[in-house]
Amino acid sequence: VINMAHGELIMLGAYSTYVVQQLMPNHIGLSILISIPVAFIVAGSVGILIERGVIQFLKGRPLETLLATFGISLILQQAVRSIFSPLNRQVFTPEWLSGSLQINPVLSLTYNRLYILLFALMVFAMLLLIMKKTSLGLRVRAVSQNRDMAKAIGIRTEWVDAMTFGLGSGIAGVGGVALSLITNVGPNLGQAYIIDSFMVVVFGGAGNLWGTLVGSFGLGLTNKFLEPVTGAVLANILVLIFIILFIQKRPRGLFPQKGRAAE
Repeated sequence: VINMAHGELIMLGAYSTYVVQQLMPNHIGLSILISIPVAFIVAGSVGILIERGVIQFLKGRPLETLLATFGISLILQQAVRSIFSPLNRQVFTPEWLSGSLQINPVLSLTYNRLYILLFALMVFAMLLLIMKKTSLGLRVRAVSQNRDMAKAIGIRTEWVDAMTFGLGSGIAGVGGVALSLITNVGPNLGQAYIIDSFMVVVFGGAGNLWGTLVGSFGLGLTNKFLEPVTGAVLANILVLIFIILFIQKRPRGLFPQKGRAAE
């Protein structure tokens, strides 16, 4: 499934953080923590609705899912504009996320970005645990490797599809909570990250969590090391050229699926 509405699910997570913070103006630090499960539930629920309402009718037709989810992304953006107005909203950073770590006179790292890095690793570890140690993860792997056989032994493949899409959507919403701490929350928030998301999947290898981890950190670090030398725009162009050259040699990415999963 090529999900062009993934960025809007990130946006919904960011707006969930804003709403929770407005409801708890005197407890900024606590509101951020409460926003994490709220954003997961909101974005995950919307993801399940998208899968059940649209994507289940377009299985095996990736171009149609691209067009359909692009239309959904426009609908979600307009819905947010109608509810919250087109103006950007600010999420306040709690005291324990403020400040920076001064490494040397020319280099300092803000605490909120460091915490986001650690938070991303925690989410990755939890997702890995779900996929490897739970019945849902077992069913997801079974359906992705051999849908017909999974259906034959009694696995409800439609339910697995919905839960898988909901899980991915919920994680996107949790990502929105993190992004709300470093950028303004607005209707176009997700558009800035959808291309990077696709590049990470292509580079790391579709369907491989370790590929996602290595791909995201690798491309992110490369981009940030290039920016001081080349500038932000040229750095993005150079990374894109690298991705194009890389997939010419390894079209399945860094960590391609093997065995029955590859088939």
